[in-house]
Order: sequence, then C-alpha cells, then structure tokens
Amino acid sequence: MVLTEIRESIEISSVDLDGQNIGIVQKKINLKPMMLHRIMQMDIFQDAIIQTDSPSGVVIEWFVSPYPIIYSEMQLSAIYGKRGPSAANDTVLMKAITEQDQQPNRFGSVRTFPNQFLGATPTFSFYTPTLYITGIIHAEAGSLVDNLAFSFYVASDDKKANPTSYGLGMIRERSVAQGMNLVQQGRTIPQADNVGQIFPSWKFGGIRPERMLSGTTARNFWLNYSADQSEAMLNTATLRSYVKGARTMASFDEAFGVDDAVLGNIPDWLRFGLNRGLQSGPIRAQQPPRKLADNGNTLMF
Repeated sequence: MVLTEIRESIEISSVDLDGQNIGIVQKKINLKPMMLHRIMQMDIFQDAIIQTDSPSGVVIEWFVSPYPIIYSEMQLSAIYGKRGPSAANDTVLMKAITEQDQQPNRFGSVRTFPNQFLGATPTFSFYTPTLYITGIIHAEAGSLVDNLAFSFYVASDDKKANPTSYGLGMIRERSVAQGMNLVQQGRTIPQADNVGQIFPSWKFGGIRPERMLSGTTARNFWLNYSADQSEAMLNTATLRSYVKGARTMASFDEAFGVDDAVLGNIPDWLRFGLNRGLQSGPIRAQQPPRKLADNGNTLMF
C-alpha cells in the first residue's frame, strides 16, 4: 500500500462576477501516471470568512474530480442557475456546498459528499493522473466575492496498473466526464395510480416490443431476412412511429396487449412471421406435410 497524501488550497483575494451570476475558480494537481488511485480520505476546510456585497449571500459548489467540471443548464435554486453535476456523477470524487451570508464575523456552513463517516473509509477509484479542484461561485450578478480561502486534503492508495486496465479506465473516465446540460430521470406517480405498485415487477408497466402493431393488416408481419439482404418494407415515417410506440411506457395493464374482437385475449405484438399467403400465393387450409427425399433432405416447394 502506497499512501499518497495531498494538501492543497485555493486562495483568491477577490472574484468579480462581472455581470454574471456565477464565477469559476480551479486548480490542477498532477499525479503519477500508470497508477490506480483509490481514495482513502478526503476533507475540506474553510480558512477565512468570505466577504461579499451580494444581498443574497454566496453559495459555492466545490468539486474534486479527475477532469475539469463543466457547469450545466440545471438550477441550483430559483435565483441561482447553471449548477455543477450531481454528487452521484461518476466523475465527482467529492462535492461540497458552502454557504456564506454577509456576516463579517461568522463562518459559513459546509456540507460534503461523501460525509465524514463514509469519507473515513475507501470510496472511489480512478486512473486519470490528474485531480482538479473546482469551485463554482453563485451570487448576485455583478457582485464581488472577497477573501476566498479553502484547503483540501486527499489521501489515496496508489497501485501500479497494467496498460490494458489503465487505457480502458482512462477512456471510460474521459467519456463520463463529458458535460451534461440537462438531466431528467425518475418517474412521477400520481396518488391515484399508486395502488398496485408492488411486486411482481410487471405491475410497474413497461414497453411493448418493436413488433407491436395492429395485427389486423399485413403491416403487422415482419419477414426476417439474412444479415446481408435488404427489404423495402415501410416508409421511414411509419417505421419510426412503430418503433417509437414500442419504446413508450404503457400502463401496467396494457404492456402486454389489450382484448380485441379480431385478435382475442392475446398480446397484440405476438407474431411468428409473415403470412405464407403473402409470400407464395393463396393461404393454404393447413400446414403442408413435410416430405423427405431419399437421402433425408427436406423437399422444398
């Protein structure tokens, strides 16, 4: 175990928001390459009381990450927009939010993720040989933020990584670090629909397969060709509408189809292939019997 301890600070006498409601401060720390870095402990400490002329005070988002943090279009509050990524983002090793009002003799509050309990145990691992300390300052547009001073402590267990793992890890971390302007996930459940939201899982609804079509016309059937063959089936707009419908969430009692006078009580997307009549002529009354040649091969008609 090779424990690397890093003690760094960001100290800036004044930050002018210059007509904007956010300011950004950043510091880069170089690490040893070709290593797997596993975070053992992290901490943040406010060294000085921030002074500001912003009537609503100052909120700072602090990030420790392998790549630079890019602000998004998501809001921090009703008056502060363009916040950084969530603490759950894989590229965030530590996130802290500090709040400071205009009191000149009182330190602000600091909230961190992971918290002190989790931060005392090994947490996240990364390969990128850099660390970035980034602060996104939120205050009234055009205000000044003075006497900014914060210290950071990072302790990591560094182990030599093989070239394959190191290269793949670098590619993944670089991909994860790409900025996301807007994130919307999860689902909203109306109170009236909360009944029955229990196991089995199909009660939560789902999407119908791509073969979800009407079942009453030839459009419902798909003729599967080999990978190197093409087939002119439907126009692009119609095909896209079918696929979109197949990827749309349905209610828990509709995901497997509905009762239909023609189809009966079966899933309306359950098909086995194209109608034989559409391929080779009139529909036969029954499946033709299989005939074999003398050598045992099936005769094709």
